[in-house]
Amino acid sequence: MSVLEGLNDAQLEAAQTVNGALLILAGAGSGKTRVLTRRIAYLIGELGIEPDRILAMTFTNKAAGEMRARVEDLLKRSCRNMWIGTFHSLCARLLRSEAERVGLQQNFTIYDSTDQMALMRRVLADEELSEKQYPPRQIRGRISREKNRMMDVTTFAQRASTFYEQAVARVYRHYQTRLRQNNAVDFDDLLLLSVQLLRDHEDIRNKYQGQFDYLLIDEYQDTNRPQYLFAQYLAEVHQNICVVGDDDQSIYAWRGADLQNILNFEADYPDAHVVRLEQNYRSTEVILDASNAVIRNNSGRKGKELWTERGGGDKIRLKKCGDEAEEARWIAGVVQDLKQQGGSKYREMAVLYRTNAQSRSIEEGLRRANIAYQIVGDVRFYERKEVKDVLAYLKLLANTRDSVSFNRVINTPRRGIGKTSVLRLDDFAMREGFAPYDALVHLDQIDTIPARTVRVMRSFYEMMEGFREELAHLPADVLAARVVEETGYLSDMDKMTPEERESRKNHVEELLADIQIFVEQSEDVSLDAYLRKVSLVSDVDQWADAVDSVTLMTLHSAKGLEFPTVFISGLEDGLFPILRPGDEEVNEQDALEEERRLFYVGITRAQDRLFLSYAMQRRRYGGFVTGTASRFLVEIPEDLIDAGFRISEIGSIPSVKRKKAKAPTVQNTTAEGFVMDVGAWVYHASWGRGQIKARTGLGQNAKLKVRFDDGATKTVVVKFANLQPG
Repeated sequence: MSVLEGLNDAQLEAAQTVNGALLILAGAGSGKTRVLTRRIAYLIGELGIEPDRILAMTFTNKAAGEMRARVEDLLKRSCRNMWIGTFHSLCARLLRSEAERVGLQQNFTIYDSTDQMALMRRVLADEELSEKQYPPRQIRGRISREKNRMMDVTTFAQRASTFYEQAVARVYRHYQTRLRQNNAVDFDDLLLLSVQLLRDHEDIRNKYQGQFDYLLIDEYQDTNRPQYLFAQYLAEVHQNICVVGDDDQSIYAWRGADLQNILNFEADYPDAHVVRLEQNYRSTEVILDASNAVIRNNSGRKGKELWTERGGGDKIRLKKCGDEAEEARWIAGVVQDLKQQGGSKYREMAVLYRTNAQSRSIEEGLRRANIAYQIVGDVRFYERKEVKDVLAYLKLLANTRDSVSFNRVINTPRRGIGKTSVLRLDDFAMREGFAPYDALVHLDQIDTIPARTVRVMRSFYEMMEGFREELAHLPADVLAARVVEETGYLSDMDKMTPEERESRKNHVEELLADIQIFVEQSEDVSLDAYLRKVSLVSDVDQWADAVDSVTLMTLHSAKGLEFPTVFISGLEDGLFPILRPGDEEVNEQDALEEERRLFYVGITRAQDRLFLSYAMQRRRYGGFVTGTASRFLVEIPEDLIDAGFRISEIGSIPSVKRKKAKAPTVQNTTAEGFVMDVGAWVYHASWGRGQIKARTGLGQNAKLKVRFDDGATKTVVVKFANLQPG
């Protein structure tokens, strides 16, 4: 059987056009993953290309894993030596091979967002900058944006014209210096350093241009400047570059994605061939007609019209609700009906929303109806405190220059080592050019640390060196189990409730089981190999899609997924689309069109049934916001919707006489519209994850009462707390 069997004409053309530049404009549900895997299988199985001559780049580990598995299934052979993965994982692999050329050691650590925040706070303290005036999260975001623009420290400093910009430039330089001292990189560095490596070192560029004969890039519309340049450098000689994307699904401008990359592909590669995949295999005709009608309102598109052989289909249900509680009850009721009367499974249904804060009321509605659910991106397993603690031990064993991990574990579990002693050790290390861990050998030179603390620190060092002696001999799972046992980590939970103690113990055991599974399934069973894997895991990678529960997720998280039944909630102007008047960095028309593309993505997740809802009022900021139905709803043809009223009448909703809250401003929302409302889950760098229980005041001066996972309740002020979505 040919690996190309079963492809339609357009898919066949895309799979067989292997020489030169190729742009595959793949509409939602048009079988792009099928085309990519068949194309790779065709290159290997029928054209005789060796797997290690192919480089395939995706945006999630889940997609990369599925692609590799499908290719191996088609060819009935292993393709382990094929370079296939996310941009970040492939760049990490390249950097480990060429680490010395960019001032790193091969065992460098990749800092996640929590690690980056810890380092940023230390940098701000060193620079004597107030976290009130220079919020760590805001500064980190600014540095990330500059890196995504390929703006290095020197260039940024030269262009800094204001006092604030000059302060940010100092922080940027100090932050990068600290990263290198720690033998560490952040996610943006993986891309930035890889591009600099290819740009500045001709021998390295020639090496990888010669290694890969064929490049394939999925979700090209989501690439940023470094990713664009990375691909350009590698394809410079042979120009055998195949990019797959859909300009109508470009939804990540807020994190640096540049829609122009796909729109200008034919200008970059004048001889490029273009194939449009317009036949949709996912959705009914009704759902597709609605999505086509909505996206036609955007300008500057490449242009395509999705069609399907699945004629007809149920009309789209639209529900006008009094408030978010009624909306949640309605969703729960429909879910129950579909389960009990329609034979649907919970795992076949998804509830999508624009902001994380919306999940609270939906969760409550599902809980009251005894409906099982899971939230994608709710609590990231690898970011739980106890999991982070154990991983910090393992990271420090792999890279003793990692000061962030060192500071996390030096007194965890509690050993009686105070913060002042740790700071004195760190100051000595900085002064003498040591990493804090290596400075433990020189404790006799630090007379400001109490003798008892010196003894405890030496004991800690001896324990860690004992573990390090086993690094080369023990598989990762055995070593991790020894670390948990010999550090006494699980014994330091005396002040916790039995439930909390059991929960944390279970999470540690789950981590150990995860490491064991990795060892059983991998050729490389070293600790380094496991840490490389977990450093690049995304929310969707952790989604348990086989569990029979309703999936709750943001529309951004739903990208690339599909469900027989989809609910899109909160369709009110100001919430979806999110409106941010006055944001100087955002062009309002561009922002609105990206919001429309996000709605298009949501609609096209549905295979059979689509339910839309909006609320006449919604509790936000301690009061009620009166809602106006989303402008996107009137873009759907009226004959496709079952609403019980005329769609043309929903442009204005009567106000309700309740206590009103001010609409959220730019300062009150994140790039994904995270709203700090009562019930929302948040994350604090020092106290971990918690839920907002009460709120007084409005905007950045509001006070929040937050109950954290460790049982503690804290009162914080929004503008000082630097809370993140939890």
